[in-house]
Amino acid sequence: MKCFDDQWMEMIARGAGQMGVRIEKDQLDAMAFHAAELIKWNKKFNITAITDPVGMAVKHFVDSVALIPWVPQGAAVVDLGSGGGFPGIPLAICRPDIRVVMVDASRKKVSFLNHVVRMENLSHATALHSRVEILAGDDKYAGKFDMAVSRAFTGLGRFVDLALPFLSSQGKIVAMKGDLSTEEVEEVDGSCFDVDIKRYCLPNGDRRALVVGVRSCC
Repeated sequence: MKCFDDQWMEMIARGAGQMGVRIEKDQLDAMAFHAAELIKWNKKFNITAITDPVGMAVKHFVDSVALIPWVPQGAAVVDLGSGGGFPGIPLAICRPDIRVVMVDASRKKVSFLNHVVRMENLSHATALHSRVEILAGDDKYAGKFDMAVSRAFTGLGRFVDLALPFLSSQGKIVAMKGDLSTEEVEEVDGSCFDVDIKRYCLPNGDRRALVVGVRSCC
């Protein structure tokens, strides 16, 4: 689609650069493909509410890129409630050194994610159709991840409860949040995680926060 052209990709590259992340041309091309396919599939399956190109660039792709500096080299990452593939697909595009497993309860969304994975040859990424609570009890996935992430999936306290079974003994969580209350953070800080808040702004001025929790017990 023409709307996902060089100018659109440059918008993402600039936003990422403000966060200290460099994105290569082939990675930007992959993001443009993801965006174009998302628009096509969205006409039938209602995968995302954000469909204008600028909004997608900033609110989906640049926001997802904010996670990259916090992902350790070679990490196994589970993206809970991945939806249209954010942050999982941009993360897989930019970090071929890691393993990304995206989980969603919508079969249509998972079909879309695996379509993008196949077309972009992201062999280190996959999407699974399952409720998070059910997959957490599967021995293939329980305790197997270095990091659990989510973006606009659920409340912070519930995310911690859902993420914990997936994590290794040294695993950590990163919740990508917009509005974030002190009460919400206090619910989880000092429970099984030591929590740190990393705040940032998107190019459009929207304020965001990464809630980074390092596992301390349990």
